[in-house]
This record gives sequence, structure tokens and C-alpha cells, in this order.
Amino acid sequence: MKLPDMNNIYVTHKGKEVSIAQHRERPHGLPDEHEIACIEATDTIWYYGRSLDSLINRLIEVRDNIDKGEYE
Repeated sequence: MKLPDMNNIYVTHKGKEVSIAQHRERPHGLPDEHEIACIEATDTIWYYGRSLDSLINRLIEVRDNIDKGEYE
């Protein structure tokens, strides 16, 4: 899945690409969006809050899902 070129950080875990994004100043007054997506799981997006703990907890969840082989 090709993602738009926004303020994303791309990392890889066990060959799976993971996108971490924080989109601010979205059009039409939409709220900020904080999300993590595993590129191989095109229908799965994990949202995280504004805290570092929230981001870390979601990243652990995504890592564990990859480790379980959920996106083979």
C-alpha cells in the first residue's frame, strides 16, 4: 500500500514496514491525527494519544502482532 508523503516515520521490524504518523493542521478543522500502520496490514490502523506512553504502548502492540506472524 502506497502511503501519502506526509510527516511519517517509517521503520522496519522483521521485514515489515511500519508507518508512524502525526498529522497536524488538517483541513476543515479536523482534529490532529496520531496513527501507526503496518504497511502489510492495509486495513489496520492503530491510533495513539498525545503522550509518549501512549505511543510506546501502541508500538509494543504493533511489534507483538508482527512477532506473532499476524501479517504473513
